[in-house]
Amino acid sequence: MSKVVNEDLGQIAVSRVDDALVGQVSGVNIQATEGEAGSDPTIRIRGTGSITGNSGPLVVVDGVVVPNDYLGSLDMNDVESFEILKDAASGAIYGSRGGNGIIQITTKSGKSGETRFSYSTLTGVKTARQSDAYYSTVAETAAAELQFTHTLSDRTRYKQLIGVDTNWQEIIFDGGIITNHSLGIRGGNDKLRFSTNLNYNHDEGVLLTDDFKKYSVKVRLDYDVTDNLTIGLSATPSYTERRRFDGSTHDILRQPSWLPVYHDENTIQFVNRVQDGGKWADVQVGDYALQYHFDGYDLDAGAPADSGGTSISNTSNTNPAAKVLERDRRDFRSKILGSFYAKYKINDDLSFKTTLSGDYQRYRQQRWQGVEANRNGASAAQLDSTNTRTQHLALDNVLSYNKTFDKHDLGIVLGASGEQYKTEFETISSQGYTDDSSRYINRDDITNEYEEEYESTLLSFFTRVNYAYSDKYLASFSFRRDGASVFGPNNKYGNFFAGSLGWNISRENFLKNSDVVNNLKFRVSYGVTGNNSFRTGNNLINNYPYLSLIDNSIASGVTGGVVTNAANPLNISNPDLKWERQVEFNPGVDFGFFGNILSGSVDYYKRTSDQLLLNNPIASTTGFTNALVNIGEVENSGVEVELRTRNVAGPKFKWTTTFITSTNKNELTDFADSNGQIQNVDSKRASEWINLEGNPISSFYGWVVERDIPLEFLNNPFHPVGGEAQDVYVKDLNGDGIIDDDDKTILGNPYPEFVWSVSNDFKISNFDFSFMFQGSHGAEIRNMGDQYIFNHFNSSQDFVTGPTGDYVLTTPNQEFIKQKIFTNDIIQDASYIALRNINLGYNFSKDVASQLKIRSARIYVSAQNIMYLTADDYTGFNPESINTTSATTYGYQRAGSPVFSTISAGLNIEF
Repeated sequence: MSKVVNEDLGQIAVSRVDDALVGQVSGVNIQATEGEAGSDPTIRIRGTGSITGNSGPLVVVDGVVVPNDYLGSLDMNDVESFEILKDAASGAIYGSRGGNGIIQITTKSGKSGETRFSYSTLTGVKTARQSDAYYSTVAETAAAELQFTHTLSDRTRYKQLIGVDTNWQEIIFDGGIITNHSLGIRGGNDKLRFSTNLNYNHDEGVLLTDDFKKYSVKVRLDYDVTDNLTIGLSATPSYTERRRFDGSTHDILRQPSWLPVYHDENTIQFVNRVQDGGKWADVQVGDYALQYHFDGYDLDAGAPADSGGTSISNTSNTNPAAKVLERDRRDFRSKILGSFYAKYKINDDLSFKTTLSGDYQRYRQQRWQGVEANRNGASAAQLDSTNTRTQHLALDNVLSYNKTFDKHDLGIVLGASGEQYKTEFETISSQGYTDDSSRYINRDDITNEYEEEYESTLLSFFTRVNYAYSDKYLASFSFRRDGASVFGPNNKYGNFFAGSLGWNISRENFLKNSDVVNNLKFRVSYGVTGNNSFRTGNNLINNYPYLSLIDNSIASGVTGGVVTNAANPLNISNPDLKWERQVEFNPGVDFGFFGNILSGSVDYYKRTSDQLLLNNPIASTTGFTNALVNIGEVENSGVEVELRTRNVAGPKFKWTTTFITSTNKNELTDFADSNGQIQNVDSKRASEWINLEGNPISSFYGWVVERDIPLEFLNNPFHPVGGEAQDVYVKDLNGDGIIDDDDKTILGNPYPEFVWSVSNDFKISNFDFSFMFQGSHGAEIRNMGDQYIFNHFNSSQDFVTGPTGDYVLTTPNQEFIKQKIFTNDIIQDASYIALRNINLGYNFSKDVASQLKIRSARIYVSAQNIMYLTADDYTGFNPESINTTSATTYGYQRAGSPVFSTISAGLNIEF
């Protein structure tokens, strides 16, 4: 277990509390996979252990299990501490839900005494990291063409004449302001303790139209009814509103730099109002500029040509800014989490606690695609509306016995819990709009309508025994039996057990008075946890996988020669489905030397995930190509190290350093009949992944690049601006003189080999200063953004197949040429080193605070990601950004959402 106390995390300018945990704990990898404000990061504790199931951790707030998206509702200023449970022994008490690790969050509570008020605020400026590789100017292309051909083509001369050089990154990555206000009120007396927190957060993000607002309230009460009975309740309502960046960076940024956003007095003169049947005759100053507007220009006459002329367009798409600005995509989320507990002290050793908790959430999504958002105009205008309502109820009952006698400490827990989840989902789409004025669903123009409901339940019984002798010899054993409604009658219940042993050797007589060894504890744990969370791509199958389900969409069938409505089956039933299982072995050591000047821990872990829920291939005569079964095994192993040093500990100057690192090796050890399967994400850009035993779950697959095709063998090497050849020479790996599938090989994988962080904290009189460097190494990504932005898909840049037109050359060795997307050309190193946080603060002295009639005050400036270094071959915006696909095709990126840096200033006051 690792613990992070919230001393300075509140001054990190982020919209979510999990973003502030980056680099704080070994074995926890947090990736900013989306660049939008308020978006969820991807969190993995000790690697990815499931293929079809969920690999994210369980989140527990004040002892209550909450949905993972609840982290977006918390206020960092209300968080007391984080505890990360990584090994199976510490997580086994949560049974099926703790298989991927647990994040336990303790919020601040009231204390007896005077009521205390605290106010925290910060304001920051956010900017996006740009890619030099993805910005090509007209001047740069012209210079390269002139150097190679000693002349300029008509196309290049025309682009120069237009006189525009738009940096689309500047347009789309417009930056923003982040603001946070938090007010806390805490206090109480001998009977009643209370804590209230109000929070407002506004994050404008760094992407065009991106905007996130959060309002939340937290109320917590604890009341001692009698000396033996304590009751308490908490309620956390929250509301978030988010306008999305409704586009994709790769699609927008592939537009050439000569294209302006809007027409002005200069560019309007190039619009051809005659060709294409006068389609562009009504274009005016201030209208969005399209590439087609500029086609058919007579360079000699200096005016648009009635026919012919020079054309420079390479797409019929609408203006990239219009794709974003003329769409309005918003998410509205209302949530409330509440809990009530009663704890009765039966005697000095025995107590009983019952907790009733629940959360309700309504999530409304609305997406408007306006008339100018698409090349097809009004015919493509569309309104989509989706509503999701979820309800979660839980009842936990725990009987606890704690007894100390002589040198023995004994703790026993018996408990039972039950949970119920319900979800209602509905979506509707409408078209038939002629303008942007009426954004409502018209019943006569509905193009899609769908709704579904599903629910699941969990029933659990558990026990745990903790024993310590003289605080030297430690033992803990737990057992939990979970029953989940998602499994069939044959295997509805799963049994999960764990045990751990510890030897606090520094308590032994031969070390008790040591000046060198202050703390030395050896420990080992072994445990089994489970996973019952599915990710099959269909919510109904996720909740009822053992049943044979019917698709509720209308299909057609023929009976007796007559076409009738029919329904299709969704899956094949399997009453033998059972829990995924994680078995983990974790030895470790905790240490402190020289008066704890040097302290830390070292852990080795090996987690084997078996009985994996996989879609295994079956005979097509069944009507399906695969069926969900328990087959497969994945192994994650690695080493975690945490080192802390007190470098200086003077009365006026203190300096501490923390070094954290962890390694992880992910290996697919059993994939049954699916071993060696090859998959792709996009059939139009069918780059391949392979899932092969002895390798990570997901591996990139394809040909190996040997060399580029020389420019003289390309049809149009300098058009469009920034374009590259879509093909490349590849290696004949088996030496048979033929390039075929036998020459393909594993090209890399998307899993980091190790991640690390180094933090330094200084306190100089009333000043404090800290910074953290954090890095990740060994992972690769498949950056499909190169294909879009470097125009790899355009046949005009194909190699010359033979003498034709002005070309008299023939490209040699054409049989060794393949498209770049099928090679390691777009497999890029995803390593990075970032200056994650740097903070400088000043604490007002007690005398000054007293004069100001306050208890304490602190002002600070803070920055995040102001330095972010990537590998030389990485061309995108964020090596951490991964598109959502599946565990077997992980590591797919289309340039990525940008990494952002923030510079902020803040104030903390207590009075």
